[in-house]
Amino acid sequence: MSDARRIPPGDPALAEALELIRAAFREHEGVIAPPSSVRGMTLADLADPAREVWGIGAPLLAAVVLEPREGHLYAGRLAVAAHARRQGHARALLRLAEGRARALGLPVVALGCRVELTGNHALFLSEGFAETHRTAHEGYDRPTTAWFEKAVGSDDDARHAAKMAKKKAARDRIMATKTEERGLLIVHTGKGKGKSTAAFGMIFRCIAHGMPCAVVQFIKGAMATGERDLIGRHFAHLCQFRTMGEGFTWETQDRARDVAAARAAWEVAKGLIRDPARRMVLLDEINVAIRYDYLDVDEVLGFLRDGRPAGTHVVLTGRNAHESVLEAADLATEMELLKHPFRGGVKAQRGVEF
Repeated sequence: MSDARRIPPGDPALAEALELIRAAFREHEGVIAPPSSVRGMTLADLADPAREVWGIGAPLLAAVVLEPREGHLYAGRLAVAAHARRQGHARALLRLAEGRARALGLPVVALGCRVELTGNHALFLSEGFAETHRTAHEGYDRPTTAWFEKAVGSDDDARHAAKMAKKKAARDRIMATKTEERGLLIVHTGKGKGKSTAAFGMIFRCIAHGMPCAVVQFIKGAMATGERDLIGRHFAHLCQFRTMGEGFTWETQDRARDVAAARAAWEVAKGLIRDPARRMVLLDEINVAIRYDYLDVDEVLGFLRDGRPAGTHVVLTGRNAHESVLEAADLATEMELLKHPFRGGVKAQRGVEF
């Protein structure tokens, strides 16, 4: 998009701006009432030294007429050539008006728009303008014009807005290249709190979207937890919840039992994952089972590579994730421990840990 430039009196482009504005407003004939006064606008009106005419492009693609008034800068006759619309020209001229208002020491940009032109209203609102009031032309018993205003900030605000606009444009370009959707292998590991907590956040997102999902807990035992109780009471039709562990390894003190429990949990997990209707399966604390060799890491990864439906997300949680698991993951997050109340003598508490 070309930069905007001011068109001074005597510039041949002023006649071009006049025709552009007239052509754009002719499209409103039969749509707005009463008809626009643009029909009577002359070149001398645009050449009035009290006004500023700004345009984009050569030949002109868009134009606006700015007029400083008491307490505000009025932006009028905003017009974009039919073939150049939806390219950001109108937005660019509105933002230019904000810059001119700041430069002139005026706190507000104001503009009027016929009530029938709701698409233009939407544009102004999306640019931060607010409708302030409506007025009626002489002889009309209904509002015919909606008025909009936007307070302009300081130069620092403008620089910030410009910086954020550039960031947004760069982000939009990046997002435009991200078109693929597929099932992800997600790993939460690390010594910090939040691995299962974050995973359950995704499970509840699936539930909120009506997406079938499942949870298999490999280590945690029969102790009641908030997430399991909530899912069991209210969302069992969407989320299967299987607690297959017998507690942490230091509680059982029986490797054979731990291996058998992990193997049983893995068989249940495979069955749940194989169903393509189930969009996410959380394997809670499976990293611990792999770490202690209760499960073979190559077997687990082989199944997740070859036996998982293309659209199914699988989440693996637990400390000390195996290097091969991290390498296979599409998304891996390590929770870092900075502080934990347990070290200060505070026990696990309902609503925080379970």
